Amino acid sequence: MLVLHVSGGLSVFGWQQLLQLWELIVMVCRFLWDLLRLAGGGG
Repeated sequence: MLVLHVSGGLSVFGWQQLLQLWELIVMVCRFLWDLLRLAGGGG
């Protein structure tokens, strides 16, 4: 991954990377939640 440092703060690429990271976290949380539901038998 490429991290760009700009004197003005986060660049557009920085924000895109942050959004991609957030989407990844959400997907992982959903996946773990589905596993917990299946393991609990409450599917």
